[in-house]
Amino acid sequence: MPMRLTAGSKALLVLAFLAVPAMAQALTYEYLFVPEQVRTDRQLYLNLVVQDSGVTRTVLEPLLPRIRYVSGDLPVILYIARTSGRPVDQIVALRARGLSWAQVFRELGLGYDPLFVEIDRDPGGFYHPLWTTWRSAPTRLRLTDVQVRDLVDVQLGRKWAGLSAYELARARARGRPVVVLVADKHGRPYRAAARAGVPPGHGGIPPGHGGVPPGRVKNGVPPGHRSVEHGVVVVKEKDKGDGKREGKGEGKGEGKGKGEGKSKGEGKGKGKGHGKGE
Repeated sequence: MPMRLTAGSKALLVLAFLAVPAMAQALTYEYLFVPEQVRTDRQLYLNLVVQDSGVTRTVLEPLLPRIRYVSGDLPVILYIARTSGRPVDQIVALRARGLSWAQVFRELGLGYDPLFVEIDRDPGGFYHPLWTTWRSAPTRLRLTDVQVRDLVDVQLGRKWAGLSAYELARARARGRPVVVLVADKHGRPYRAAARAGVPPGHGGIPPGHGGVPPGRVKNGVPPGHRSVEHGVVVVKEKDKGDGKREGKGEGKGEGKGKGEGKSKGEGKGKGKGHGKGE
């Protein structure tokens, strides 16, 4: 017999289904707020954009489900918010209505001049028609979403690539993505961690190394080796046999007979005599 759900149970079930995608998305975009979660050049760039924006996680994170293309649109949203002084949620709302970036600029009364700061010469390539139109007849310039995203990346990326906007645009026109140039400057620490097999959140030290990174030593002893303190060789339990104890210095024995009393040191001492092993 099928089980019937009450109205309250149905409501709770719906809320549970809605909560699962939101939780999954929050985990997906953890790299935006936690540098240690960065795993790609693009994620590094987006993390830098978010950290530089001054927008807190509590403000930005609830807006992420409303952004259709987080990877491409988030830099534009944060750039326009800073340039125009408008709230982030207002820009997200305009974009969620289906407006193109050109329409958002017009809606907010913004011109394209901020997108060409420091580009005082023709960078060439696909920037040539954009730059020449902007210089000769700026009111006739119409930018696509892709062009707006690209110019925003140039303006934001110059802060971290160590290049002027002109140099960055020229490199971009020759096929070098902005995110790659930014990552080149930062050294890609996530690649070194991946080569070492370090899972996220382990601070560069693989689990099971007792706080000792690979290739390092702890108290002068590499991981997996016996420790030596003041001339005393400490033998681990697994190295001990029946009747063996830790030996200090040389183990000596006098007399003849059977039975062995081994101690760590030089040679063996046989017999029942007066040999001692401390």
